[in-house]
Amino acid sequence: MDFVTLAGLLIAFSSVFLANWLGGGEVVLLLNLPSAIIVIVGSIGASLIQSSIQEATRALVLIKWSLFPPVYDFNSARATLNNLAHKARRLSLLALESDIEAMGNRFSSRALQMAIDGTDPELLADRLHDDAVRIYDKRMKSVSFIESIGGYAPTLGIMGSVLGLIQAMANLDSPEALGHGIAVAFVSTLYGQGFANLVIFPIAKKLTGYIEKELLYHQLLIDGICGIATGKHPYRLELELNTYE
Repeated sequence: MDFVTLAGLLIAFSSVFLANWLGGGEVVLLLNLPSAIIVIVGSIGASLIQSSIQEATRALVLIKWSLFPPVYDFNSARATLNNLAHKARRLSLLALESDIEAMGNRFSSRALQMAIDGTDPELLADRLHDDAVRIYDKRMKSVSFIESIGGYAPTLGIMGSVLGLIQAMANLDSPEALGHGIAVAFVSTLYGQGFANLVIFPIAKKLTGYIEKELLYHQLLIDGICGIATGKHPYRLELELNTYE
């Protein structure tokens, strides 16, 4: 689990409550379920209108990375590719067939299988690169869906505030209730800004970093497996792969 994300969220929200407390505000005024519903549920609903259910589902799966990030061990991948290069040079490319299942992920297993099957190295590189870019583009569409939620949240917050003001105006004959109603109405604006800028956009930024790292990791695998397919010397291949971090 990525405890940095949890710590960041805790610090961000604590700063809001602390500032409110230091300013003499009541904490209970910041807790408003209708405001949370219109901002969170409304923003998700608006994002669904512009997207497909597949994109939304992939986004929900991807958002788990903010707490349980994927692990891309470049050192381990380089060591594995180096061992495969030595084995292929000592025996043959066909001798690597027993290593396909041990590659660790579907992308690298498929790449090694294509190399063993005798796919032309240039065609192999092109196809694997296209696959890596498709995976990247699909992930980024999920990030765009998440960012759209953050884009709608502030506007939904304003709408919630307007709705609250409409309800508050019904108490014009009671100044005390009117003042409390106006105070509560503006909580929706706070929720909209906070949800977007303290939760959604930071998470989207973190996910983008993981996706870019995955693309770099796939490029490492492509260069390594294509180098093995062309019979590149293991030590030369090792030097080239050391540039990936």
